[in-house]
Amino acid sequence: MSSTDTGDDLPIDENVSADDAWPTGRQLRSLTRDATEAHTGGSFFEVISEVYSVVFSAAIALAVALGAVQGLNATITTGPEVHTLDPTWLAVVAALIVAGAVVGLAGRIGPIGMGGGQAVWWLPTPADRRGLLRPRSVLVPIMGAVVGAAGGLLIAFLALGEPGPVLGSIVALCTLGGTALALAVAAGQVQLGNKRAARVRPAALIGDILMAAGPLLGLLLVFVRPSPLTLPSGTVALIAIAVLAVLVVALLVRVDTGLNAISGRELRARGAVSAYAAGAVTSVDTRELGRALSVSTAPDQRRRSARLPWVRGPISAIVTGDALVLARSPRHVIQIGVAASVALMALLAGWPTGVNVAMLLIGGYLAAMATAESARRAEMAPVLDRFFPISAFDVRRVRIILPGVIMVLWSAGVFAVWGATHGSLPGWILLGVIAAPTFAAGVVRAAYRKPPDWSKPLVTGPMGPVPPGVLLAVARGPDLVVLCLIPTLVALIAFGPTFVLVWLQAATSAIAFAIATHVKDEKKPSMMERAADAQKASGAR
Repeated sequence: MSSTDTGDDLPIDENVSADDAWPTGRQLRSLTRDATEAHTGGSFFEVISEVYSVVFSAAIALAVALGAVQGLNATITTGPEVHTLDPTWLAVVAALIVAGAVVGLAGRIGPIGMGGGQAVWWLPTPADRRGLLRPRSVLVPIMGAVVGAAGGLLIAFLALGEPGPVLGSIVALCTLGGTALALAVAAGQVQLGNKRAARVRPAALIGDILMAAGPLLGLLLVFVRPSPLTLPSGTVALIAIAVLAVLVVALLVRVDTGLNAISGRELRARGAVSAYAAGAVTSVDTRELGRALSVSTAPDQRRRSARLPWVRGPISAIVTGDALVLARSPRHVIQIGVAASVALMALLAGWPTGVNVAMLLIGGYLAAMATAESARRAEMAPVLDRFFPISAFDVRRVRIILPGVIMVLWSAGVFAVWGATHGSLPGWILLGVIAAPTFAAGVVRAAYRKPPDWSKPLVTGPMGPVPPGVLLAVARGPDLVVLCLIPTLVALIAFGPTFVLVWLQAATSAIAFAIATHVKDEKKPSMMERAADAQKASGAR
């Protein structure tokens, strides 16, 4: 092969071995990029347009969120007549949640991995892995900085209440902190090397603990009622920024020098999870996104077996299976407790009624989502439902039993605190027990919803082309909860647990149960259609 066949940047030297004649990782990436651009036919201006659309949409969403946070801060700021949870402590709670989100997401999606095609073509080559993985290692601090900056703006608006001179230092600290956390997860992935990683990744576990600690700390602060935090001075902030900057540089060097140690198995596994999550985000499918982020924490095998002597039929088998799925997922059990703290924190802190009701709805749906994991798995693998000798309608009715029981207990506790705060304790407990099945019906309806139909003409959206009706598919489940909880919402906001509202809530809960367990019959072909199909089949023979 002559030098002109390999390109000017890859000359062949007869004095080097065959392995040394291979392109480096950087050159291989360049060749792949040139070949991809030659086949796709895209232009640079199209990329700029797409990036502009995404950034513009994200900026609008962030501006709306900051406005809402600023209004919330002005509403809950402590005054001389009422002593509530100070927003500066609420900023600490938000910081824990943001830190947990950065660590947990980085631990679940990699953060360094290779997609399917690149893993097949690149990993078997003798090109240096460091040159192949360097762009992905550069994306790690960028993504951490973006999440940290967005979280820093929210934290600063909670702590300050309005833009001020300290805003820049808080955002800089959070940006560098998010970058350092993401790089620390990447350094941990490099440290694993060729060792077989644990099924439950330490970074994912730490992220879950931090996110759960945020609401729990907020609930604890409500009872302790500490004095407001004093923001650090400019000198302290500058020292902290300098320390974080040095830490970021050291982690960057550590990650870059250890890229060659990451095994191909680890790169393929993390790349598959990243591609799965990216596809779910692009298609705006929250159910698939949850599956993508849970695949790295699900156990491969059970630790022990049980005889389950109480199982005597399909109903007891389904309920037992649902209970075991929940019991073997500590994350979901913790989620139920965290949801209770979310629902109670605003109430006990003395915040406005509208905020209390919103937090109650969010906490209730968050707790109900933790109980419906078995229904989501049954939707992904229909054989789990079809295995039992009962109809699909009966299976869905049985799937609601466990979420309904857990939500009844959850709602009884939360509404008991509400009743102790506002009076009429028995009435509030009764209303909460009657309203609880609505949450269970909503999450079961969301678990069995049909995915978006990609066969129809696509609609251009901020994240790219999406199928029509995708937002309706995402809202299927929460819409049922909000509509069928209208009597409870009226009671929470205005009238209390009156006799009429309790009976109306019982009726809407029954409607929610009927809608969630409804199974649409597939359209059967008519006699003429069956005859036409038979004629086509005979003609094909």
